[in-house]
Amino acid sequence: MPIRPLRRPAEPPLPVAPRIPSSVLEGLFVRGLKADERLLQAVEALGYDPRRPEVDYPVEVWQRAVALARQECFAHLGDEDAYRQVGRTVVEGFAQTLLGRVVAVALPMIGPARAIERIPRYLGLMGRPDIEVTCTPVGERGRRLVLTDRYNRPDVVAGGLERMLEVANAQPRITVEERTPERYRLLVRW
Repeated sequence: MPIRPLRRPAEPPLPVAPRIPSSVLEGLFVRGLKADERLLQAVEALGYDPRRPEVDYPVEVWQRAVALARQECFAHLGDEDAYRQVGRTVVEGFAQTLLGRVVAVALPMIGPARAIERIPRYLGLMGRPDIEVTCTPVGERGRRLVLTDRYNRPDVVAGGLERMLEVANAQPRITVEERTPERYRLLVRW
């Protein structure tokens, strides 16, 4: 009987890195920060040209753009507060885009609890359907969220959630309870 060569088990395919819609970058730089010519040139050097936007961008362009916004616009703040401000600015600006207006108009009507339930859908609109979100109630006006996300700083997401909940007529307090390279845990109260 002939000897068969051993087959190596197939390795699982590498996960495809997410792509960020241009409307998210537009929300941050064009509508949120109202970037001047110098900042627009700097973000263009990173790969996003707001004058000729592509449909979407690699997540690495997004990460570099967030770091640029933090450094150029919020350098006077510590990292956590600066990145939280970047997140707030993203949501504020995204709400002024065509797609963002559709989401923002519904938030006051559905309120904070239902807005939090829709976070996976909203993340999908922002190019991140890959983020797994686990939501656990903490009393009537609180939720603990665990997000698997290796591309965003938790403070960016916390700031974005703060602004989203303010639009939903809440006064949020969000604490980053845990940070790891693969996930983070947020305590959201309103």
